[in-house]
This record gives sequence, structure tokens and C-alpha cells, in this order.
Amino acid sequence: MSQIALEAQNLTIKGQTFTYQDEGSGPVLLLIHGSLCDYRYWRWQVPDLAAQCRVIVPSLRHFWPATIDDPAPFDYVQHAQDMADLLAHLGITKAHVLGHSRGAAIAMQMALAHPECVESLILADPGLRTNEQLSDSIQFKQESLRLIQAGQLDEGLSLFIDTVSGAGTYKRMVRWFREMVKDNANTLFKQRYEPPFLLDAELFASLQLPITLIGGSHSPAPFPEINRLLSALWPQVQSHVLAPASHGMNLALPHEFNRCVLNHIQTAETA
Repeated sequence: MSQIALEAQNLTIKGQTFTYQDEGSGPVLLLIHGSLCDYRYWRWQVPDLAAQCRVIVPSLRHFWPATIDDPAPFDYVQHAQDMADLLAHLGITKAHVLGHSRGAAIAMQMALAHPECVESLILADPGLRTNEQLSDSIQFKQESLRLIQAGQLDEGLSLFIDTVSGAGTYKRMVRWFREMVKDNANTLFKQRYEPPFLLDAELFASLQLPITLIGGSHSPAPFPEINRLLSALWPQVQSHVLAPASHGMNLALPHEFNRCVLNHIQTAETA
């Protein structure tokens, strides 16, 4: 995989400092990370994607290297507003937006609330839920927090990561990834108050922009079902299942993942 020097920058917007990477030139692609992550999550995407795109890679508000002391709401509405503000401050009028897990919910919120700045969507295992899926989602997050509060950091993070990515994932994580999720562990205390992003078939069906869905062949529930439901809503959607991979398919199969992203952008740019 190609390697380029990557440097983070800081930008203060409305009194909040955001750390981000800005690499490459061409069509603009915004990458939005999910829970327990930050801009470092995309380390295997930025070099390849920046060879053909201008890639904007921020850490969301509250996430490393920021702190959770920020009094602003911790929810996808606030984070979507932040991302729209970031693009505006960088002089970017429209961007292709890629979100992973919870980041995909933020990308969806951007498309719904800030359609003027979203050219297209790439959603990797979107962190959405149906009403029927809510109880399971709430239960494992509460238990993860209980363990972390009790001083059992590895046990709490292991429960969270293994639930969304498959049993044994936390033990197999490389050191940089384990350090990243520990750096962001306290965000779970903010996230527990976040309202769920529910799948709204009527509202979502109104989106007419180019959309690509990416899933992992071994992604646990509810991700495959969410991808199936979304695919049924959008006649224009392109769907990919990467194998063998789970929820972190962009790390397990970066070449294949990056190829899906670049194919999406090429198709959207020529449509």
C-alpha cells in the first residue's frame, strides 16, 4: 500500500478546535469515523484515496485529541453541523461523504439537514437502528460503561468492540488501534445520552443522490439487516459486501474498500 506523509492540522470554528487531515487534490471526500475512533481510524484509506481525491479527515468534537469537557451536545445532529461548518470554513461547497458505523449516521444527517454540501454518500455498516433493535443496542452499551466505571477498562472496551465486530476482535487488535479506542473510551459516557438514529423509511427514501453501501461478510447483527433495508429503499444504490471481513472492513481489506470508494466517486462524478 502506498505511503505518504500525513500531518494533522487544527482549525477553530465557533470556539471549538477541530483536528483534521487535508490531503490530495481533486473531488472532495470527507471521512467520518465511528464510536471510539478518531481521524487515525482512516490510516489505510488516506494515502490511496488522496492519490485521486482531496481527502478531509477530521476527529469529531469530543474525540481525541479533544476532550469530552466540551459542553455542546454529543449527538449526530451536532456532529453533522460541525462537519458542515468544517467544509464551509475550508471553502468546500460540496463533498462526497463517507461514514463508518456511527459516522454513517452522521453522514446521513448531513444529507438530510445540510443537503447543499453533500454530493453523495458512502455508508459502511451504518449505525442506524429499527425500533425492534433498540433494546439490544442499549443493553451492551450500558454494560460496557459499567465495566469501565468499575475500573475494568479492557473488559468494557472488549465487550463494546466484540459486540459490534465479532467475538475475539478486541484481543486481535493491533497496538495502534487499541491505543486509539482507549484514548476515546470516555466518549462512551457522553454517547450514552445520545438519542438513537432510527431508520425512517419514508424520510430516507427521499434521498436522490448517489449512494453506496459497504458491509463486511462477517459483520454481526444488526448491520447486515440495516444494509438490506436501506438497499431496498434506494433504487440507485450500489452495494458491496467485502469478504472475509467484519465491521472494520476498511482495515481488514483496505485495497478492496478503497477501490469501492474510488469507483463510487468516479461514477458519481461522471453521472
